[in-house]
Amino acid sequence: MQSPKFAFVKKQLDDTFTRSILKEEWKKRVKYQIRKQIIFDPIEYRDYDEDLDNIIDGIRLDITSGTYQVKPAKRFLVEKSVGLCRQMTLIHPRDLLVLERLSRSFYFELKSNSPSKSAFFEPDDGSFVKGFQQSDFQYGSYASWKRFQKKVFGFASENKYLVITDVANFYDFINFQHLRNIISSLSSVRECVLDLLIYLLNRLTWTPDFMPLTQIGMPQIETTATRVLANAMLYEVDKVCEDYAKLNYARFMDDMDIGVESTAQAKKIVRDIDLTLQSRQLRLNSSKTKILSQMEAFDHFRISENIQLSTLESASTKAKWATKIGPVLLSKYTRWLDRTSTHSPGSRSRFVGGNGPRIHKRIFSLLYSSGETVPDDDLLHLIKNDPGMRSTALRYLAHSKRNNSHFSEIISWVRDGLFIDDASVVELSSFILHSRFRRSKKFDQNVADFVNILSSLSEVQLHSAFYISLKFQDKASNLEILKNNMSRIRSSFWLSRAAASFTPKFIHTGIMWSDYTKIIRDLRNEDTETVYSYFYNLSQTTKLTLSQKSYLAAQNPTFPQSIYFPKVLQLLSVKKNRNANKIFPKMLATHPSLKSDPYFREMGFV
Repeated sequence: MQSPKFAFVKKQLDDTFTRSILKEEWKKRVKYQIRKQIIFDPIEYRDYDEDLDNIIDGIRLDITSGTYQVKPAKRFLVEKSVGLCRQMTLIHPRDLLVLERLSRSFYFELKSNSPSKSAFFEPDDGSFVKGFQQSDFQYGSYASWKRFQKKVFGFASENKYLVITDVANFYDFINFQHLRNIISSLSSVRECVLDLLIYLLNRLTWTPDFMPLTQIGMPQIETTATRVLANAMLYEVDKVCEDYAKLNYARFMDDMDIGVESTAQAKKIVRDIDLTLQSRQLRLNSSKTKILSQMEAFDHFRISENIQLSTLESASTKAKWATKIGPVLLSKYTRWLDRTSTHSPGSRSRFVGGNGPRIHKRIFSLLYSSGETVPDDDLLHLIKNDPGMRSTALRYLAHSKRNNSHFSEIISWVRDGLFIDDASVVELSSFILHSRFRRSKKFDQNVADFVNILSSLSEVQLHSAFYISLKFQDKASNLEILKNNMSRIRSSFWLSRAAASFTPKFIHTGIMWSDYTKIIRDLRNEDTETVYSYFYNLSQTTKLTLSQKSYLAAQNPTFPQSIYFPKVLQLLSVKKNRNANKIFPKMLATHPSLKSDPYFREMGFV
């Protein structure tokens, strides 16, 4: 029940959440941001695209009637180093749309009232995520990060000393009351909109063991919405730094770099920033706060290496040099790695410390773009020992021709419990799904072990187990993993949709189809039914829509086999269609891996 005053705020909420604005938010931002979430959807939320008007009407009705409820969020862990993990939040697409709209409703006012032109955060540019997920530039757009880096590189030349620092556990200690006060002071946002924002954030925060809400702790979500809010929390720091004379300042989210002329000035600005943060219950990260000399700053930011890579990158666009760049890059990579006998970076490696990991990732990108590769053992070392480079290394290892033996080694690490977070296992699962493997009893046994291990762990890892089982195991094993996890599937939005991903494989399989559809019925879950119906309709339609044709025909060369696994599932439904040769006659020619990969063939592409 709402209070009598709700009648007065209903119109304000209605104006904020109009149909046209919500539709724009979904099409321009939210549908792309969903692809950045750690786990994929079997139909990439195409059902949301097709039913968007009804979904938006439902959201508007819930909000303007005061009955809007936040769907249960899911937590997952991302290892930073030595077992320390960042806790991330996976949220329902409906809530992501509401959160994005709330953030966007005052973003431009916040931006216009920013006290500094040296705060470089911008929301990301809304482009599709291609290939394996990357977290290199997790705060906003890549373009804004590059502007920040360019500015900071200048400090190293202009100033005698450089302060580098960031905020300790920034997201974890953001106080919602402080956030509310800051936003209201910088924008004309209405109180009811802020009320809804704080209500939503509170219900997305981690409150384990039936503990009460604390109003502290911004959920870390793969979306620009929460980053826009967090960025505003540091406007007061921007103002303090801009007030200093003879000081160069740049900030990208909570990473701050300040050029000064003396250590005394450096200490003073560090003190003042820290005191400013303390007024909002935040602190600087003491372990990452450093005062560097000019020479130390050049070394920390790897300015020489960046210049060399930029020169080679520019030369690679010219026909005269295009074929000569690869060997030069490989030579630099070997020298900068200073490889040891165990394939780890040596004591003089330029990839360790400071901005070394960014140089490491950048030279990988340039090497593979030029057609060169690095030794598989270098990549395996990173996968085993460096959480920050693990995703990058897996992305490049997927192109190896020795993945059967590599998986045998990696699964031994899984059995030993080396990967203690969810993200590493999901990234490993993506590597397995998108790489090509030879059929062998040993590989099949390794897959079975992997599926069994994942099935006993977190919901996010069980989600990965479903897809690994779907591609590599027989139908009896597929039915078994579903039957063994019925209660977990029913209670989870993401698992309930993943459970229906088996539909294309079971279509036209006689009695096994009956066994599978019984499981679907017994789940009694609306989300499962929706995805099931989408796949089944693809197998029955006599004509694909223009959107479906365009989507299904598109290749993605950033994946090892040029195809994303959710698209494989949808194509399998079309392949099971009796009109397949009519509605998509060149399927196997367009996507040759469906025929050449033995496990894709076994799924039904024969």
